[in-house]
Amino acid sequence: MPAKALIVDDEADIRELLSLTLTRLGLDIDTASNMVEARQRLAETDYDLCFTDMR
Repeated sequence: MPAKALIVDDEADIRELLSLTLTRLGLDIDTASNMVEARQRLAETDYDLCFTDMR
């Protein structure tokens, strides 16, 4: 089973770029545009990795 990752970023282009890149590397990707969405996803799913935008 592939590793599962969550990408959290408010910029849709960044989420899409990271998602496409990591999917090509074999990861299963979910995305969130803000921390509210991220918390919902984290409550529903166990992730191996989480990529976040700090600013």
